[in-house]
Amino acid sequence: MATGIGARRRLQALAHRGWSGAAIERAGLGISATEADLVLQGRPGVTQELADRIAAAYELLWDRRPAQTTASQRAEASAQQARAERAGWPPPLAGDEDGEIDDPNAGPAPGWRRSGRQTIPSAELVEDAEFVRRHGGCRSLKERAMRLGVSRDRLEHAYARAGRRQAAGTEREAG
Repeated sequence: MATGIGARRRLQALAHRGWSGAAIERAGLGISATEADLVLQGRPGVTQELADRIAAAYELLWDRRPAQTTASQRAEASAQQARAERAGWPPPLAGDEDGEIDDPNAGPAPGWRRSGRQTIPSAELVEDAEFVRRHGGCRSLKERAMRLGVSRDRLEHAYARAGRRQAAGTEREAG
């Protein structure tokens, strides 16, 4: 059962992906921009029905970006992502365990926030992705990439580079 704190955390995670209240409303999932914005602002007394609608919308949107076909939509998404970054809101899948998003005493998993470093060595990224796969329940490459805050393509390239380096190291040892 979804809660008010869970509704707010879900909307914060969606904001991290660029989803504004208006974009969620345009997605046609039964949540108005006003409702979403009030929940994000910490409005007390979120109804169970609204929390459940937000949870259902989150399940459909967490791994997607909002439409960005117009300059206005791109600006809106960019502004929402910047808002989430400034506020320190974690992205989808930053939680430690399923169900904790609704627990007021739980928070995001340690280490969810990326450091200031702009690049991550491929071997380290692959090591992190494998840890997330084994311990975080993220089976797909897309889920692991999202959990690590990188694109799916970036993670695929990291796996390929790490594999080439491992193969080259094995050849040197054998030679």
